Amino acid sequence: MIAKIWHKIWNALNYIWGWLQWGSRYRLRRLKNVHKGKRCFVIGNGPSLCNADLIRLNKCGEYTLACNSLIKLFNEIPFYPTYYFAQDNKIILDNINEIKELKGERFIKAHYAKRYHIKGVTYYSMLFPKRPIGFSTELSRVVYSGQTVTYSMIQFAAYMGFSEIYLIGVDCNYSTNNDVITADSYFDKRLFNAARTYAAPEVDTNLLAYKRAKEVCELMGVKIYNASRGGKLDIFPRVDFDKLF
Repeated sequence: MIAKIWHKIWNALNYIWGWLQWGSRYRLRRLKNVHKGKRCFVIGNGPSLCNADLIRLNKCGEYTLACNSLIKLFNEIPFYPTYYFAQDNKIILDNINEIKELKGERFIKAHYAKRYHIKGVTYYSMLFPKRPIGFSTELSRVVYSGQTVTYSMIQFAAYMGFSEIYLIGVDCNYSTNNDVITADSYFDKRLFNAARTYAAPEVDTNLLAYKRAKEVCELMGVKIYNASRGGKLDIFPRVDFDKLF
């Protein structure tokens, strides 16, 4: 009970801390409808992802939102996203040097603004309602958690004005052992740090979040498609990635 109360206090304090990041809030306001009418690709790290698809996105100059430890492979693939996101403390710790060196727009949950003050990063405040899950239309105020950074990226994409959002590598299909995620959950096992323990994703919450995203985005006139090569996420209409080019 005490732990739960402290967790709520900690989240509230960090939400307030995010509000005090005036530079970040200014940059977030400037993003509204900046890509109105365009299309983008929201990229997960699931097993269905492949290097060839990322290279194609790069060569075609598509707008891309990528996240987490995929940053380790950017130079090798090569692939450089339009926007990069991280909101898990362990992910940030594992990739702190790469995040510091990455050129382009970087977004991190404001809970870690004080702990990891990275020059040029934009911090966003996050709240964690589970029933019902929120969907933000004003990111300078709040981004709602769906217990997956992919949900945050969808909120960003809609806020930026993209009219078509394509998901790739968002499999919603994880490999676990004793409720701990394993390397088979990633398209490249180098994205997995065996020295850290990652709890199994809250898939039920993820699915509720994706359903909420579909509902809100349809009202906004924003279409979300799943262009992943497999996986178990069937909330969004499936499309063939290769036929998008």
